[in-house]
Amino acid sequence: CTYVGIDKVTIMPYNEHFHRLIIYFDGASRHNPHGPAGCGWAIYEMDRNGADDGRIAHGQCYLGYDVSNNQAEYQGLSEALEYLETNFISCHGLYIRGDSEIVLKQLDGIYQVHSHNIRDYYDDVVNRLDSIDMTFVKYTHIDRSRNYEADGLANDAI
Repeated sequence: CTYVGIDKVTIMPYNEHFHRLIIYFDGASRHNPHGPAGCGWAIYEMDRNGADDGRIAHGQCYLGYDVSNNQAEYQGLSEALEYLETNFISCHGLYIRGDSEIVLKQLDGIYQVHSHNIRDYYDDVVNRLDSIDMTFVKYTHIDRSRNYEADGLANDAI
């Protein structure tokens, strides 16, 4: 996987704290679930009105074949969380936004994870969330048109 860009965080080591961060994530799987598949993500600082203020980083990952769209969605979020974890980036509030309603509702505890093909991806994301220094997390389902950047990165990864 590649970090396509590191846009705002420039101090080494990063170890930065933000008030509020937004993660946009997406996954793509051609001929679901037979592949090829990819994922993409973007992290933004949130302004006081709840809008994107400045992109911190973004990335994409080619996932190979035989990866379902839901697996690719989870992997996109996992990659963004790994970026925060690896660079010791913390925040008060983490706002996770994506166009996969099932992933977001599973993470929010509204839907159960029934598929054994998803369980490891779900567990990975939950473990990464536990390792991020934050006060709260909020999940928001957004329309695909509002998730254009992560969508483009996921499709470009393929």
